[in-house]
Amino acid sequence: MANVFAQALDLGEPKRLLIFGAIAESGSIGAAARELGWSQPALSQHMNALEKDLNVTLFDRTPRGIRLTTAGQLARIRSGEVAASVTGLRSDLAKAFGLGGRNVRLAGFPSFVIGPLAAALGRLEANAGSGTDSPLHHSYEVSEAEPPEALRLLDDGAIDIAFLFHHEDETPPELPGHTTVDLGADHLDLLVPERWNRAGQIQHLTDVADLPWIMGCVRCRSTAERLCRHAGFEPRTRHITDNPGAIQSLVSNGLGVALLPRSARRYSQIAGIDPIALEEAGTRRVSALIPDGLADASEVVDLIDALRATDVTGGGATDVETGTQAKAAATGTTATTSTDGYSDS
Repeated sequence: MANVFAQALDLGEPKRLLIFGAIAESGSIGAAARELGWSQPALSQHMNALEKDLNVTLFDRTPRGIRLTTAGQLARIRSGEVAASVTGLRSDLAKAFGLGGRNVRLAGFPSFVIGPLAAALGRLEANAGSGTDSPLHHSYEVSEAEPPEALRLLDDGAIDIAFLFHHEDETPPELPGHTTVDLGADHLDLLVPERWNRAGQIQHLTDVADLPWIMGCVRCRSTAERLCRHAGFEPRTRHITDNPGAIQSLVSNGLGVALLPRSARRYSQIAGIDPIALEEAGTRRVSALIPDGLADASEVVDLIDALRATDVTGGGATDVETGTQAKAAATGTTATTSTDGYSDS
């Protein structure tokens, strides 16, 4: 029996045969790429490798698509059998263990994974099996990746959904054959050590022009630097970390100021920080990029619904009072301006 598996493995990666079946069903590599959510070059590479493994030509390319060779027609039959076997296994497991759906591979930036995504997946887990209208017990595989890496993974077919962000003055990320689902606006707050702003003198970016800065990931740093330059100064960077918790810890210990999305503090807040809502800091949009062929799948729809139910960005108006501004309003006091810029007392 072992010889049967050894011979099958000698023919290369079985997934290539399934990809060929999808191409044969679609009639062209381009159509299959759109349906699978893969890039056309990636499918072509798999087909070149499969033909090399089998030592045959499976199809000829024509202006109207592909034309299967005799070998291709035989391979199409076998690919259908393999697909039916794999699908049958999933169905058997679902019936035996009460599972449903498919395994959905997700990638998102750290603060999103730690906060909204974890909360949404927890909501799905709690609702699974709780009633006739509850979602199936789907399986989700989560990994952390900043937007550029997540886009590359999605384009390569290594993940099924990429969770991304872009600042309001940037071009939204796009990928052919994929649907963009907007998940809301995430406001950027200026974080300053609480003891530096007891008088409430910090209200604009220009008020921190001479203070040291703590920068985040490459894209977050680029946004912060662009906003500071627009305000008329070059930020003096002292520390760099892509960990939202580390950024807050550095700020709370008086090591600098930082711009951080409000959602990043929603699930993990560190004391000793004065978060200041600045209209000039703007917002960033959070979105999900999903292959067109998966956009209507129940496991994807259920996840997006769960994310919206958890309020991904934490909501809040742009003029919300926070930190010292809120404290001043609550006590009826008026914020005053300090002559030395900040107080470390």
